[in-house]
Amino acid sequence: MIIESIASNRIGDFGGWTDTWFSRSGHILNFAVDLYARVTIATREEHGVTIHVQDYGDVVDIPSVEGAGYDDKHALLIAALKVMNIGHGLEVFISADVPPGCGTGSSAAVSVALIKALSVLNGEYLVAHEAAKLAHRLETEELKIESGIQDQIAAAYGGVSFIEMYEYPNSYVSPVDLSEDVRMTLENRWILVYEGRRHLSSDVHKKVIQGLKVEGSPSQRALSDLKETALAAKQALLKGDIAELGRILDANNAAQKSLHPEITTANFEKIENLARSVGIEGAMINGAGGGGSVVLVARAGKKTEIERALTEEGFRTLPCRMSFQPARAWIAE
Repeated sequence: MIIESIASNRIGDFGGWTDTWFSRSGHILNFAVDLYARVTIATREEHGVTIHVQDYGDVVDIPSVEGAGYDDKHALLIAALKVMNIGHGLEVFISADVPPGCGTGSSAAVSVALIKALSVLNGEYLVAHEAAKLAHRLETEELKIESGIQDQIAAAYGGVSFIEMYEYPNSYVSPVDLSEDVRMTLENRWILVYEGRRHLSSDVHKKVIQGLKVEGSPSQRALSDLKETALAAKQALLKGDIAELGRILDANNAAQKSLHPEITTANFEKIENLARSVGIEGAMINGAGGGGSVVLVARAGKKTEIERALTEEGFRTLPCRMSFQPARAWIAE
């Protein structure tokens, strides 16, 4: 049997950082895009599992899933196999449409895609909230990694999600119903830029948490500001006010940078300054920062000029559109 699956990456995570245990509650809005994590699994007679992590050029041989530990750099994939109680012999192929460490929730997208594929293999199909919850459990409970909830939700649900986390990790998820004009305008103006470095978001999380322990610190004030940006972004989108959305991007970006100095980088600042010199409505670092990517919203007619300027400086742009389909898996053969 051959099973294939895909799950979306996300960009534009307004209110990011408020989906964490240390925030306790928060609001997040993000966009799932058609940059996917892709998984193919094939059953085999030979016992054990071989994972081909194609973007790294790595091959991980697991003679026994039950006895496997988490000392491998691809421990998240091993955790998925263990939690899903895989007893089959499998060949697993994993790839992504984004560079490693892009800051677009790529680890969560891989987890969700793998979980969806394995659920089909087991004949126990999962709906979106089940896949998201299980993917979050892999990181926080199995691997003890710092992780918010929004990446798994974006990957599992797709679309534009407004997430109200009323008590970590529990949340309500509502799709944001964009008009066709707003959707097309955003897709015609936004630019996703990879700054060229991998990052480990869990490391940045730990540094932010240390800052939040100080009463009245800039980190505490920034987290409070971030709790408001998703609410404001939702209103701007529903009103179709792209200029206002750009201002909220900038406000979110400023609050992110106030959480910890290492959230921004020299490359992020270079990208932002260059784009502003040409003409943008706003800019925002994706995810935890410290490397990865930034999303820009260009002013009308400026997108091509900005992309050309960024490319000439050696940066990579990643074209994408919104993806409204949830994570899905299917039997290919």
